[in-house]
Amino acid sequence: MESGQTPSEPVKKPSVVFDAPDLSVDGELVSDAEIRFFVDNGFLVKKLLIDRDALASALDRIWAYLLEQLPTAEGAVPPVPDDPTTWANPRWVPMPAVRKSGPYQGRQRIFHSGRTVKLHDIGDADYLLELVPNNPRVRHVVRALLGDDLRPSTRTRGIYAVFPRGKKDGSCAEEDIVRALGPHTDQVCQQLNACAYLDDVPPRNGGFTLYPGSHRIMFRAHRLESNWSPLSTFRSSLHRVIAEIQPYELVGAAGDVIFWHGRTVHSMGMHVGDRIRWALFADFAHNRATLDCQEHKRLGQFEWFKDAKLFAEDLPVGDDMWRSWRLTA
Repeated sequence: MESGQTPSEPVKKPSVVFDAPDLSVDGELVSDAEIRFFVDNGFLVKKLLIDRDALASALDRIWAYLLEQLPTAEGAVPPVPDDPTTWANPRWVPMPAVRKSGPYQGRQRIFHSGRTVKLHDIGDADYLLELVPNNPRVRHVVRALLGDDLRPSTRTRGIYAVFPRGKKDGSCAEEDIVRALGPHTDQVCQQLNACAYLDDVPPRNGGFTLYPGSHRIMFRAHRLESNWSPLSTFRSSLHRVIAEIQPYELVGAAGDVIFWHGRTVHSMGMHVGDRIRWALFADFAHNRATLDCQEHKRLGQFEWFKDAKLFAEDLPVGDDMWRSWRLTA
């Protein structure tokens, strides 16, 4: 391929439904087997890590916030929390334009596209911080993987909801599954991330989808360990992941938490079910000096809804991708 030529788009593989194995050991919040699974695959699922009563209370408040802050379009029927027949294909009022300056520059406070709604502005609510990033059980897992010197969590990315399409049967063609996937990696500074399921997520109901082992490939497509610093090989590396790795759609129960390495390729999953996929996303990083907001804006890396900021100093990628982590690879 000649210099500057754009590589052809890879053929995406359909996701397979994946129910993560239970590798836990009684009396150990993170077992050696779980650490090995994380090292090999780039993610770890901790089942029922969050208390269900706390989840139910949080989801009640999230519903109330959604209905208050995001009106439906004229003539549309608003979704009703306890009436699943009203959940399919919601129609909302148009989104405001993206702000070009100020604290919400670059992303709407509430983003919606089709059946997907992202409540970013609720991300710093105390009850959501207590539910996931500051939850002692969640924090224990993060420390076991990343280490003790963690940046204090000040916000989550918010609530990511995927509504059903209203299809009467749950079947779908393989090409529909493939088309729904949007494999990517996140920007800014990415070390360890978490996706908490706030309600049960059965197969083909929008489950978080990961490309196992992709963290090792994409790690070496960057100049620095954690900061967004793609090399010229980034695009071809991503294409290799998409073409060669079959993605896992992670099913689970309310209270399950998925931890993934920040370089792992991931996507929203295929949704042909009849439930709302409710998830909360959080970011974790070492407690190091970071660039300020103006520097992030200058670099085009200002993402106010993430609790992840570029390190002022970051290590170059070396032979050992785990040298800054607590776990033993």
